[in-house]
Amino acid sequence: MRSVIIDKDSESLEIKGSKIYTKKHTIPTKMVDMLILTESVQVTPKTIINITNENIPLLYLSKDSKKFALTLPAISKNSELKVMQYKALTHNVEIAKRLLYEKFVTHQKTLEEFEIIIDVQNELTALAMAKDIDSMMGVEGAFARRYFGHYFALFERKLTKGFRSKNPPQDPVNAMLSFIYTLAYNSITAKLYMRGFEPSISYLHTPFRNHFALSSDLMEPLRAEINVFVARLFLDGQLGMEDFTFKGGVYLKYQSRTNLWKTLKPFMNQLNKQVNKQMATLKREIQKREI
Repeated sequence: MRSVIIDKDSESLEIKGSKIYTKKHTIPTKMVDMLILTESVQVTPKTIINITNENIPLLYLSKDSKKFALTLPAISKNSELKVMQYKALTHNVEIAKRLLYEKFVTHQKTLEEFEIIIDVQNELTALAMAKDIDSMMGVEGAFARRYFGHYFALFERKLTKGFRSKNPPQDPVNAMLSFIYTLAYNSITAKLYMRGFEPSISYLHTPFRNHFALSSDLMEPLRAEINVFVARLFLDGQLGMEDFTFKGGVYLKYQSRTNLWKTLKPFMNQLNKQVNKQMATLKREIQKREI
């Protein structure tokens, strides 16, 4: 997905014909798969309607990086795919096992980039023997605690409390993990929707209220790459304590976020290639259950 990011104070946005106009740039809508805006961008309801009429999802970010909102175009297609998704729920254990198998293996592999060697054979064996989702999630939870014990040890103590925290994040490393996880989750949701999937029909995670659980499903094999990206930001000195606010949680500062986009956008584009592979694999899985 080709994302356009507009994150600048007092920027304005409008759409005429099939082009998006800012104060300094003109962007053909055919070149945009997702538009990311911050609340400081001036945009009218008419412009929002015109953008979604061009089948472009919009992701909004609050200036303080705390809140996200996703607007999706009013389209409906691939009803047969949604029906196949629903029917494949009877095989959710097999699909969930594949997702968690990839998660365990990718997390093991990416830790090796930091010369940390862990054995995941016990998890893989327990996963193979699991009979239901609850059993698998128990294995995943224990693995996550072990994994993050190694992961957080990579950083100076001032950057992390040593455990995963969210809603709100309690340290800079967790703040960045949550920020990029949320970007990826919304990007996956938009891609699923635009391809005709129903993001609420899932196989590993349980749908709840406004949770797009299928997006969380597809996130699992991809989290390791996000974790590596976040680690490099801190270990290479691109981010430090001065880039975060510490009030009611820990959040990335506005100026630090605008500086980060140059690094983050290529990473998200690369991650989207992996999302496409995950979607293709899932589609084959649910089609196979139809035969």
